Amino acid sequence: MSRCVAVRWMLALLLLLPAVARAGEGRRWAGLTEGAPRLRLLQAPVVETPPRLLPDPVQVAPPLHPLWQRLLVEGGAGVGTGLAGALVGVGLFMLGNGVHLLTPEEGPALLPFALAGAAIGFPLGVWWGGELMAGNGSLLATFGGAAVGGLAAVGLWSVSERSRPPLSGLLMGVAIPLPVVGAFLGYDLSSSLRKKAVGLEVRPAVVLSSRHQALVLAGRF
Repeated sequence: MSRCVAVRWMLALLLLLPAVARAGEGRRWAGLTEGAPRLRLLQAPVVETPPRLLPDPVQVAPPLHPLWQRLLVEGGAGVGTGLAGALVGVGLFMLGNGVHLLTPEEGPALLPFALAGAAIGFPLGVWWGGELMAGNGSLLATFGGAAVGGLAAVGLWSVSERSRPPLSGLLMGVAIPLPVVGAFLGYDLSSSLRKKAVGLEVRPAVVLSSRHQALVLAGRF
């Protein structure tokens, strides 16, 4: 029971880490600490200026990472979580058939479990690495791209078995990396579409002055 709770906490931290790393990204507060006097313990603040409204957060450009750097982090995270998923699949196989030393005869039965775990873990790692690199891709689009690439790989593999060399070897070589390419494309395309979809934003705001107050709509695009 304690192992299940520990696994749940680890998965929760894994999914929340990108959000924590990006918290406050692209924002900074201007004018709050500039020229502000430091206070000692138990010292009452001295009001030298009339009270004023807090400034709005100033939008700054988010950090831009090179394409090769983002792909490197996404691929490294995908490989790590893919291996972890494969180990989980092997563990499930061993739990279903009893914990024992694996034999070569069990390879064909073990392979689907390992591939299923890797197929689930790799897109999750690609999404996780992209979020750490200030991306804004969709987890569903990442899994969808990997699934489309996997289906295309299965189709090319079946065609290669009916073909003759060297065409069969070429089709197999093209089919193997298609799920990986699909996961990368799914995340990066959804990230670029989301960034372009941020258009005009209209928010209500209250403007206060010494003589009147008014409710206005503030826009940003």
